[in-house]
Amino acid sequence: MDLQRLWERLISLLRDELEAEETDVWFSSARPLRLDAGKLYVEFGNGYYVDWVVHNYLAVMRELSPKVFDQPLDFVFEVADKHTGDEPRAVRPAHTGLNARQTFDTFVVGECNRLVHAASQAVVDRPAVAYNPLYIYGSTGLGKTHLMHAIGNEIARRHPKHRVVYVTTEDFVNEMINAIRAGKTEKVRARYRDEATVLLVDDIQFLQDKERTQEEFFHTFNALVAAGKQIVLTSDVEPKELTKLEPRLRTRFEAGLIADISAPDYETLRAILQHKAEEKGFTLPDDLAHAIAEVAQGNVRELEGVINRLSALERVFRQPLTLPFAREKLPMLFSTEASVVTVAAIIEAVAKFHNLKSADITGKKRTRALTDPRHVAMYVARVHTKMSFPELGREFGDRDHTTVQHGFRKVETELATDPDLAHQVRLIEQNLRLRTR
Repeated sequence: MDLQRLWERLISLLRDELEAEETDVWFSSARPLRLDAGKLYVEFGNGYYVDWVVHNYLAVMRELSPKVFDQPLDFVFEVADKHTGDEPRAVRPAHTGLNARQTFDTFVVGECNRLVHAASQAVVDRPAVAYNPLYIYGSTGLGKTHLMHAIGNEIARRHPKHRVVYVTTEDFVNEMINAIRAGKTEKVRARYRDEATVLLVDDIQFLQDKERTQEEFFHTFNALVAAGKQIVLTSDVEPKELTKLEPRLRTRFEAGLIADISAPDYETLRAILQHKAEEKGFTLPDDLAHAIAEVAQGNVRELEGVINRLSALERVFRQPLTLPFAREKLPMLFSTEASVVTVAAIIEAVAKFHNLKSADITGKKRTRALTDPRHVAMYVARVHTKMSFPELGREFGDRDHTTVQHGFRKVETELATDPDLAHQVRLIEQNLRLRTR
């Protein structure tokens, strides 16, 4: 049995399952020692790598092991030099969790994201000086995570002494929960408070309702800022909308720069489409790019899906892409029909946006935290369904039709003067794949 070859196959599966570049970093010093009684002994260069692999990779390695070794394995990790557990930072990876493909060079700038792009570059120029924290918010699929990785990649390139750590809030929460259960919170705290000089936290809205983790993140935030270290956060809403987050955290998020990223306009959509096509190695005709941009919803991830389908179309049929050809083979791509949506889906989307339950929207409580989202749901339902006010009243907890009518008109009036409300409604419509007005 060639243990090294089997080990390399396992790492290859890990790379397919997880982020390839990050996997290469954490297993760069690892080598298999022996396989004995269902246990694979693996040596690492230092204890820091072992801690990270145990927490982030071990479960997946166990799951994948039967595919390589024809049996489920347990793993025993050893350190090459037992005295290097507190090794100097210089031997640790310069960054963790970053996607090397998401850089400023691959980010298309338009009016919808010019401010946040400039702020991101300012953070790279002067980490922890320009804007700290930088808080980026906007709907799903508009490029928040791309910008965050671009910041991390560029800082790692231009400021090699910095150590950049990227983590999703979900992973941070899970890491803290596991550490608390195992009584190893100090190791996790050290990773974020002592090791990181630039901390990038994605989807911070998921920190809501996590009281113990909020407490840990509060102290982590304070420790990093006090030490002159940079923090970048992303969220789908601005800080004031995080109503289930401790006020002391919200105020700290608001202390830096809050920058929103909105759906791309027509010109930016075309630029993104052309850029993505170039990355895929084919030419997108102007009339085809125009037709797609006319019906696109503005979600950059969905645009990538469009480009993938067009690329596959060209490969399969082996003929140049043209607008008539694409219309014939992918008719749904150019459909101008609006999405069909139910009132229940609208209520659920509005509730999720405000971190509520659907029952809160249809319930009888009339606190401000509930009536404002309820009115928004009534407005969106009236605009995007064919239901009358009495029919909508029944959907919203058997309310009188005048109540729904009042909620609709209130939001309709406020939209003309309240840009934050307009942005909120637009995000909800985009999440439901509805055409915005």
